[in-house]
Amino acid sequence: MKKVFAALLVAASCWGGYSYYHNRTSPPKSDSTEVQDGPAADSDAKPDPQNGPMVKMEGPLAKFINDINPFEKKDSGLRKPNPSDHIAPSPQGTSSAIVHKTFAVGSAAKFLFQVPPHAASPQLHGTYHSFVQGSDAQSSDDRGDIDFLLMNDQQYADFAQGHLGDAVYAVDSSHEQDVSFGLPATMDRPAQYYLVFRNSDSRTGKKVVQADFRVDF
Repeated sequence: MKKVFAALLVAASCWGGYSYYHNRTSPPKSDSTEVQDGPAADSDAKPDPQNGPMVKMEGPLAKFINDINPFEKKDSGLRKPNPSDHIAPSPQGTSSAIVHKTFAVGSAAKFLFQVPPHAASPQLHGTYHSFVQGSDAQSSDDRGDIDFLLMNDQQYADFAQGHLGDAVYAVDSSHEQDVSFGLPATMDRPAQYYLVFRNSDSRTGKKVVQADFRVDF
């Protein structure tokens, strides 16, 4: 009997030790009602600014920031290209002969020349001397006077139709003259001009003209 009781006492002691050890080492069971730590459990947590609505700033400071914002799409301000914007070689420093000879003028004589594109400051230079045909060129007088005219395309077209209107440049009737005149700059297209020598008084007969003209660019 004593042996049985002793065996039961040992078994009870073993079971009690096992229960105590198990309760000490086992992790506590999670309570479904326990509040979890972290951002999800904080009811007062601030919303993520990347996911929430953007707040538009106003005022002088906001305008300054918007003006320097490189990501803001602004008006590029593109405009239609102007011919003066095109880069091209300039003919500056060159020269072109227009006329260098002696010729007779019944009613009028013309000489066509062009100013090339991108000429910044073309200059017309030249001289002429005129006299009545058959007379001594060294003793020329007013009878040898002629009109000197510089015309563009439209002006010469009117002149050819018998309508003398405007001219780019004109010299009063003279039998001897030096000419120096600045022409308008050209853009991406050439400009065309006419030198016109007109017999201002055909009653005195044909005139003989000695002319030497060039255009410098």
